[in-house]
Amino acid sequence: MRTSSFHQATAWALTLSMWTVTGGIASAAPGDHIGSDDTQIIPAVELGAFHRTNSYLQEGVAGGGSPVVGGTALVLSPSLGIRAKNSDLIFSFDLLYQARKYLESRVINLDRFNDVSLNSRLDLFPDGQIGFRVGDKFSVSGHEAEDPDGLSASAYQQHLVNDLGAYVSVHPGGPLELNVGGRLQADKWDVPPEFKASGSGLDLVSSLTGADLNTRIGYGPSLRGEWRFFPKTAVVGEFDYQWFNWADNIVDAQGDNVSGDEVGDYLGIPDGKLWRAKTGLRGRVTPKLVVGVLAGFGQAIYDEASVTNQATNLGIGGSSEFADSVGFGSDLKSFPAGLLAEVEGKYDIVKDQSVKVSYGRDFQDVYFTNYVSFDRVLAAYEGLFARRFGVNSSFLFRNERYIGEVTRTDNVLQVDLGLKYLVQDYLTVNLGTGWQRRASADGAHPEIEYDDFRVQGGVGFTY
Repeated sequence: MRTSSFHQATAWALTLSMWTVTGGIASAAPGDHIGSDDTQIIPAVELGAFHRTNSYLQEGVAGGGSPVVGGTALVLSPSLGIRAKNSDLIFSFDLLYQARKYLESRVINLDRFNDVSLNSRLDLFPDGQIGFRVGDKFSVSGHEAEDPDGLSASAYQQHLVNDLGAYVSVHPGGPLELNVGGRLQADKWDVPPEFKASGSGLDLVSSLTGADLNTRIGYGPSLRGEWRFFPKTAVVGEFDYQWFNWADNIVDAQGDNVSGDEVGDYLGIPDGKLWRAKTGLRGRVTPKLVVGVLAGFGQAIYDEASVTNQATNLGIGGSSEFADSVGFGSDLKSFPAGLLAEVEGKYDIVKDQSVKVSYGRDFQDVYFTNYVSFDRVLAAYEGLFARRFGVNSSFLFRNERYIGEVTRTDNVLQVDLGLKYLVQDYLTVNLGTGWQRRASADGAHPEIEYDDFRVQGGVGFTY
């Protein structure tokens, strides 16, 4: 794929355009950023290390369990931010790269040097009656695969995603704003090639050889509306519709997320469509309190014929694995399964100290079964004392219900604690610790369970 090259070229072109718009860049001292009143360029870099007790996120006993292989790694994370604003445009650009190198030879296949994320947005004529908005989110990330025996050169499932949206913004007057457009999303999943061999030797129709597992293309219209009845508070409405197609509708039943004994040799991954509609309130309701309360409904509807047709083409259409009863025809249609919710509140206790709590309910299409619906609860605290010493902590719980040929319910818990000290405005020292657990809600799927404790520290420099 040429996505990375395209984004590099786009980034350079937009950076150069910012120089043209602002008439050049002024010099600055460390911590002041590079730029003028209209534009800032913000380079940063962080060098750190972490130790994890379960580097491969290996299976344990029901409810978690003792990890097997730990590891310590050095991490380098440079980043670049760009901000520009004038009467005709608002532009933001954030690029982050991360490389990690493990110190122990026994986990050398967990070294990784290609994680990257990019987030950019351009608003043209933001104050006019008609404007334009383009936004793009791109990332390449690695998810640890269970490979403590070192069978693969790189023990990661890799996920590449690009989410592009373009809108026409309409300001008919007063506090009303409408954004009408669409989104194009591409997801590409790779697995270690050594994990992909099927016992049957089946050649998939799309000829995805090597590390390629599957690729999904989604597209559809999108609508956003906002009516501000206070300067910082608005009634909002959102609607998205998406058609999506997978390159392969049949894949080998291999990997950490499935049990071949349970689902057989192959998984059916159907094409389909989904939609979501939400409405509610977002904004600052008091000088100290910011809230968001949205509710809605959605559906995910799958085309089981996309699986059975490919099975027929492969000569395995008569297999019991591809009967409708196995689950890949499962839809999310009913009430209350399709309920959506977004509830969050942030309260400023005093200056530089705040707490945040949120609850979310949503669903999404996934790469190893039809869909996952989930409930998520988050609580977090962030504080800065004496202008130099910072503390942040968070607790996350997520209940995930996977539906399709793979059907199970997982519970995910994550606890984090971080400390930071601002040596100077541009130099920060960070220390932290955390714990994460994935567990089978009914104990029936110990193959997905793990515990992972970690400690980390680093030094960050922002110009």
